This record gives sequence, structure tokens and C-alpha cells, in this order.
Amino acid sequence: MLTNRHMTAEEFAECRHELPEAGRWHELHEGQPILMQPPDDLHGTTVLNLTRALAPWFQQHSQKQHAVYACPQIGLKVSRNPDTVYFPAISVFDTGLPFAEADNILAETVPLLIIDVASANDRRSDMRRRTLGYLSLGVRSVWVPDPVKKEIQIVPKKGHTISLGPWQTLIDSQVLPGFSIRVSDVFAQPEWWSKPQANADPRSDFSWSQQNSRSVFGPNRLTCHSLTATPRSAM
Repeated sequence: MLTNRHMTAEEFAECRHELPEAGRWHELHEGQPILMQPPDDLHGTTVLNLTRALAPWFQQHSQKQHAVYACPQIGLKVSRNPDTVYFPAISVFDTGLPFAEADNILAETVPLLIIDVASANDRRSDMRRRTLGYLSLGVRSVWVPDPVKKEIQIVPKKGHTISLGPWQTLIDSQVLPGFSIRVSDVFAQPEWWSKPQANADPRSDFSWSQQNSRSVFGPNRLTCHSLTATPRSAM
């Protein structure tokens, strides 16, 4: 455990880089830094497919002085005294200048939409609390893709939760009017994963997807390396 006292969100952000893996998989739960389970391949596939689907919508709906954009794994302060900070897979913002939040470790404004993937066991078991935390912050809608069940839940701030199966289409016109994607496509494995090309550099597709996502999603600032934190499973 990093400290015997409760940390504030700001203190956590300041020393996150001193944690193992540069703090990449750490969150702050009730004042204590917690080591979360790293995302698996199913998580990565889900995020990649949603990133590619959202990019054209963002480009179409963004303007010079006002943009709709997303930040991967930006910290959200969902409660105070003691502080809790979650790092969902994707946070969509619709206020301020383009990519105003992109270099922040902790968000300074409230996202329009949160996408939190229910992949690892610690996230799956705690997803109801996480979702309520986002909504209490003022987020208008939360999407919870479940790569294991191949379904997506839409949890709006006002209204009933909607559960979508793989044969259905994800539409959330209250936050992203005109956007849609088949649920099955969210979890589909890209063809180039199962059909490697001869003499192809295995890093090339990753580099392309990383650069492509940054052009629309902004840079992912995860600059953080050497103390210990409590694993989520040990809580």
C-alpha cells in the first residue's frame, strides 16, 4: 500500500508515475491507490472497434471552437472525502476547445459520455458502483460493453437501463445523435488479427491504430513508476 492515510485525488495524480507500470493500471478508491487487473485482448478489441466507429462521428460534429472528442483513460473524480478516481476506457467531452482535456491526468470538466468496459473481474464486480459514480458526477450516459456476454448496457442519467444483445444496434441519440453501430461489430475480432500477412511487421497495425486514435481522441498522457499499491482482489 502506498500510504497509510487517505490520499486526495490531486496527491494521487501527482505521484501516480511512482507506481508500478508507471501507474497505468491504478485507480484511487476511497483514498487508497488500487492496482487494477490489466485489460485483456477482449478489452482491447472492444476499445479499438469503438474508437474506429466513433472517429468519423467526431470529425463530422466537431467545429474549430467547439469539438466533441474523447480521451482514453482520463481520471474522473467521482467522490470526495475520501476521494475516488476511476479511469474508464473512453471519456467523451463536448465542452471547451478541441482536446482541452487531452493532457490532463484528472478531468477538469464533466464528460458527456463514459464507456467503461466490463472486462476484468474487478471491473465487472464493481461496475454498478462505478456507473453510479459517473452518473452522480453529472455524466449524461454510460455505456458498459461486456466482451464476455457480448452485450452492451446503456445507462442514462435519466431513464431506464437498456441492455442490447449482439443482434441489436447501439444507438444513444440523447448524447450522440446519428451514431450507430451493431453490437456484434463492437466485439468482432479484426480480420488482420486472424490473417497475418507474410513478412508483415506485427507492430505496424498497432502503430497505425494508435496514431489514428490520437488524431481524433487526442494524446493519451500516461506518464507515470516504483512504489506498491493494493491489488483490487486483496480489498
